[in-house]
Amino acid sequence: MSQSTIERVLARARSDQTRTDQSDISPSTIRPKLTASELSESVGELGFEPPSLYVELMQTVGNGGFGPGYGLMGLVGGATDDMGKTAVGLYKDFEQLDPDDPTWKWPRGLLPVCHWGCAIYSCIDSAEDGATIKTWDPNEWEYGTSPELAIRSTGMSLAEWLGTWADGTNIWGQMFPSK
Repeated sequence: MSQSTIERVLARARSDQTRTDQSDISPSTIRPKLTASELSESVGELGFEPPSLYVELMQTVGNGGFGPGYGLMGLVGGATDDMGKTAVGLYKDFEQLDPDDPTWKWPRGLLPVCHWGCAIYSCIDSAEDGATIKTWDPNEWEYGTSPELAIRSTGMSLAEWLGTWADGTNIWGQMFPSK
């Protein structure tokens, strides 16, 4: 992520009114910056390294609490979603196999980082070059089918997605034009 993108994200995050897309509904607080020990613990729990752009943002701006939707979820010790889960905690929940549903297998490296409400999350595909942003919408998923059927690519890298948000674009409107 270029320094100018980080600066633009930071500028938007500093304002209570623009910190998240939902600041008027659910005010948020930027969490303290990600520490080296929290990063190490996060990598250990995830079993992979989150994309460097996301880590840099968590270390520069704060460990979540700002960004699109209800704000970015942090890594260990960071901001949570409405269920109290960090990105690490939610990934660990999603990666658990379901003995009652043998088709459930969360894609390795698909890190949920942004909650939009209604259990919809934007996720960083850590396994892809460019850290593509994908949307998990369980409202499009049916029990007994692969979760991958309800995961769509936004066509944007993490850097593009954050830059778009920092510029004030309605990302929800891009993800769901008819909603």
